[in-house]
Amino acid sequence: MRTGQVDESRERMGWLDSWRWAFRDPILRLVLIVTAFAGLIVGLAVPFLSLVAYQRGASYTVVGAMASSYLVTQAVLLFPAGALSDRVGRIGPLIVGLLLEGSATLAFAFVKLPILFVALRVVQGIGLSLTYPAARALIVDTTDPEHRGRAFAAFQGAFNLGWLLGPAIGGVLASVVGITPLLVVGGLSEIALALTGLLFFRRLPVVHQFVRRAASKETLTPRRVGLSSLFTLPLLGAFLLAFGYQVPYGLFSGIWSIYLKQLGASDVELGLSFTTYAVANLLMLPVGGRLADRVPRWRRLLPLSWLLGLVIVGYAIPAVPAILVLGAVEGALGALIVPSVDAYLASVSDPRAQGRVQGAYTTIGVAGAALSALCSSVLYQAGRIVPFATGGFVLALLSTLAVPLIRLGERQREQEAVPVSDEAPLVRR
Repeated sequence: MRTGQVDESRERMGWLDSWRWAFRDPILRLVLIVTAFAGLIVGLAVPFLSLVAYQRGASYTVVGAMASSYLVTQAVLLFPAGALSDRVGRIGPLIVGLLLEGSATLAFAFVKLPILFVALRVVQGIGLSLTYPAARALIVDTTDPEHRGRAFAAFQGAFNLGWLLGPAIGGVLASVVGITPLLVVGGLSEIALALTGLLFFRRLPVVHQFVRRAASKETLTPRRVGLSSLFTLPLLGAFLLAFGYQVPYGLFSGIWSIYLKQLGASDVELGLSFTTYAVANLLMLPVGGRLADRVPRWRRLLPLSWLLGLVIVGYAIPAVPAILVLGAVEGALGALIVPSVDAYLASVSDPRAQGRVQGAYTTIGVAGAALSALCSSVLYQAGRIVPFATGGFVLALLSTLAVPLIRLGERQREQEAVPVSDEAPLVRR
């Protein structure tokens, strides 16, 4: 089969075929399954952690410290954890991270001292810092460049599916068995997931083959990659977008529920404000994945980011039904944007430093969320519309600065690309 024929067959991929392709690849299938179950298990317990701490005597200050310590830990450790995966491989950090998260969740069922609640959230932050960049780098290591957009879309969809189902199932279980048994179940389940994942990953020697193949490419020199590989203009474009997209998230994390309640939203409507986003995001991710594999990406990233900024500003409309609709629009736009940024990031990164690049990218995003979360209450006190106007403006501004750098990166990639002969054999896994 010639390369052109392969490209045509890929273009004919339907909505469902995008997901079927992801599950045909043994490595990606295992990553997606582990990710979905991790999201589901974490979603079971995380909504109840602050409540458990408060019921056992933790003050509001301690509850706030739990949330901030979790974010700060990630901001500090995501980059070195990504670098660690470049040195020791992806599977070890991935499994150890799951074990740490599960052990901390299990411990929440038994501790009573307020300081221990903060310490356990730090442990969970360490676990996520080990797991997330390693999983993303593993996708890059083992996925063909022309499929990375779909791979990252499937990765995001798997985690979102788990998070969509987890809190709902957790709420039902908590009402039946209680919160403490639920934490025990959640912690033990994540530990079991880590051990099961290790067993299945060890049965896939192809993981190590792809990593070795990437490291032995003729385009790579044997010298060690320095930090300078992270400070390039093309990567700066992706980093600016990572920060800009997380600023609204940080602003909303502290004030969203309060804002909706002050508008008169019911508990059902408050829950729907999360559900509408998640459902729309899941439905549009296969489309976003297919678009992400098409270049140039910069031409759609700029208008879609501006539109997303307008949606953020639109949340200031004091009408709950309109906010629910905007939530669905935001979820759909996120599905169209994020896979393209992920695929672009992988395309302009040094293959020897994928862990560090992924760690830096996620660190900058967490830093944007943490910084804006600190400002959320101050901005909200200045006026209800101020956080939304600020978040939308910052997102649009950083997107305007980032997209020309992304355009530069894609042009450089075009110049470096080597044409493939019609007679060259197509290497498939």
